[in-house]
Amino acid sequence: MNTAQILITEREAPILASQGHSNTIAQLCRELAALHFEHHAEALVTSALEREELESTYVGRGLAVPHARVEGLPQAAVYIARCETAIGWPDAAADTIILLAVPAEQPELYLQLLSKVMRWRMKGLSTAELRNMLA
Repeated sequence: MNTAQILITEREAPILASQGHSNTIAQLCRELAALHFEHHAEALVTSALEREELESTYVGRGLAVPHARVEGLPQAAVYIARCETAIGWPDAAADTIILLAVPAEQPELYLQLLSKVMRWRMKGLSTAELRNMLA
């Protein structure tokens, strides 16, 4: 996987816990779009929230990995956010949220990114080490 093809961004300020998981997902999608995909903001929000309705993206151990697959997205992106206080998800509460945005035309890339994120979390590595794993 080449990081030139994957944008990796870490949110500088912690997410506030009061807004709930759906609003948090929408906020992160809009922030990611403002940084890299201005014309895809609402498509990112819609895709991520529709996916969340199918099944919770809380994966355990305080981690949620919402994701959006958007047609015409120019490249994949990983947006890492920490929470001030854990945010309630339907299954539990997440203190770390990693938003994945992937071109719909590349479903295998989504699976590769998710696999790397899960291995990162299981090993308890730092964000810098996650960046290296995605390289």
